[in-house]
Amino acid sequence: MVTTDFSGGVSNVLTVALDKFPEPYGIKDLESRIVYANPALIALFGVKSVSDVVGKFDHEIKSKLVQFDNAAEEFQKQDKQVIDTKCSLVTLEIHPKAIDHPFIVRKVPLLNNEGECIGIIGHNRNLEICTLNDYVRGSMPGSLLLNRPDDTFSERECEIIFFRLQGLKSRVIGNIMYLSCRTIENSLQRMYNKAGVNHIDDFRAFCEEKNYHRYLPRRFINRVCCKF
Repeated sequence: MVTTDFSGGVSNVLTVALDKFPEPYGIKDLESRIVYANPALIALFGVKSVSDVVGKFDHEIKSKLVQFDNAAEEFQKQDKQVIDTKCSLVTLEIHPKAIDHPFIVRKVPLLNNEGECIGIIGHNRNLEICTLNDYVRGSMPGSLLLNRPDDTFSERECEIIFFRLQGLKSRVIGNIMYLSCRTIENSLQRMYNKAGVNHIDDFRAFCEEKNYHRYLPRRFINRVCCKF
């Protein structure tokens, strides 16, 4: 069994059970330090032993999985969001320099009997179907959100944002979405007004601040893959 005690405690029954799962599971404390990792998670990190992961922050792990794309920093931000909101978070992870297939991560708050958050449980699962390569042009962040960051933009607006941040022109976006170029341009102007900007560079900065550059609209992922 791979486990480390921390404030609030982790049930031995839980960790013994998670050890037997073929999919990667991990538990972090409130400081975002890994306090438990099952063998599958150790294998995902590509390290030699439990001690290379347990008791460490993501940025301290000598693994390609967290050494590129500011992954460690982004993971910590996600952990904080789960802890602060006590709501689960689902992301799509694409790290070609570390692993040859994308995978989905669901982070769930770990609560004690009093309903207090004492940590996070993370579950990784390989993505079986992904149409991302049909749409992405250029570089994308390694960690993509499957939850819309907030309600600033509608789902359709998020689709336009996704394409625009990849450098696609309004005419091309319109062809993909079966909309006129004018409709796309009008939508972009409304989004610029919402963001309080007038230029794509400022709009890109706004999206990065609000994490919209990491949001992957639902149309790009087969619905079956998101129901875990």
